Amino acid sequence: MSGDKMYKRVLLIDDDEDDYFIIKRLFDKISKSPFALEWTGDIDEAERLIANNEHDIYLVDYRLGKNTGLELLEHFNLSERRQPFIILTGAGDRNIEAAAMKLGTADYLVKGGFDANLLSRVLNYSLSRKEMEAQRVRELIEINESKDEFISLASHQLRTPATAVKQYIGMIIQGFVGDISEQQRDFLDRAYNSNERQLDIINDILRIARLDLDRIKLDRKEFDIRGLLQEIDNDLRPEFLDKKQTLKLTMPDTPLIVSADYTYLSTAINNIVDNANKYSRTKTSVSIHAKSVRDVCTVTITDHGVGIAKDEMGRLFKKFSRIPNPLSIEANGTGLGLYWSHEIIRLHNGEITVKSEVESGTTFTVTIPRYAPLTEKVEK
Repeated sequence: MSGDKMYKRVLLIDDDEDDYFIIKRLFDKISKSPFALEWTGDIDEAERLIANNEHDIYLVDYRLGKNTGLELLEHFNLSERRQPFIILTGAGDRNIEAAAMKLGTADYLVKGGFDANLLSRVLNYSLSRKEMEAQRVRELIEINESKDEFISLASHQLRTPATAVKQYIGMIIQGFVGDISEQQRDFLDRAYNSNERQLDIINDILRIARLDLDRIKLDRKEFDIRGLLQEIDNDLRPEFLDKKQTLKLTMPDTPLIVSADYTYLSTAINNIVDNANKYSRTKTSVSIHAKSVRDVCTVTITDHGVGIAKDEMGRLFKKFSRIPNPLSIEANGTGLGLYWSHEIIRLHNGEITVKSEVESGTTFTVTIPRYAPLTEKVEK
């Protein structure tokens, strides 16, 4: 730093000291240079310095002893870094260039193939591009937050009149305004059920909006998860009976205590079991198996349904994503259930894994820690 002028710190990572002096002379030739060059030839020190975010730009030599600069950079997610990384090589190589760009490097320079002017342009351009990327990310975040706020507000405004419609139709069906004919009752029942589905969709959207706005706070308590699973079994069993399906619940004889938010965890697992019912044909079976493995609890839901193709797996937990299959038209939904389940399990520091084969079935395994993190207060 000189006076009030702020210099951009550039770290050269190169195990050849001669190369350092050559590049330093180029930096010295940059007119009114805003750059301050530093150097390390030690790969361990380089990794530490990169991790500490101590520099504004990184020049990384491809050859670093027995290692390569790309192997060093594989330890970092360059696309999420605010600093640009530029690869230096002794000779042009399209394969190295392609691999460097795939990692997220900003540029690629061949030693001996650039002068001070080109070096200055590359450094300034890489900084400008990173700032433009950061600005774009900030804009997208603002747009997404505004969208989520709008969805939350719109869903709330929709729910109020829909709830009123439900109440008035219910009063008519129950005879509060006089007798009604069988045909009128049939029409009112259809309207009531249609309104119920609309309310379910609105409530789903409201829940997701709260989730995306970080307004979901877990109320952790210690409880026996066997009771939660038995409740899900009782609630969904009529739907399984309607499709002549078998629902089998297997649990240990001893209490299976977990520290979790009972309501949120229940809806997360319920969604998965409900999907197993919807996407399985009649006269098939679904099993729920719970067990404790060390400090985690696992709940496995296995069906013998239509299954999920490998190339569709990436969409499974995406918001508003519905994967087409032979039963997707019959199984109404918003494409929000599994997204909700995935995020709620994540908030519990757990995970959901999936194994599936088309026309053979799907297995979801929910794993959650039995104990809350030490930073969270839990009621017993």
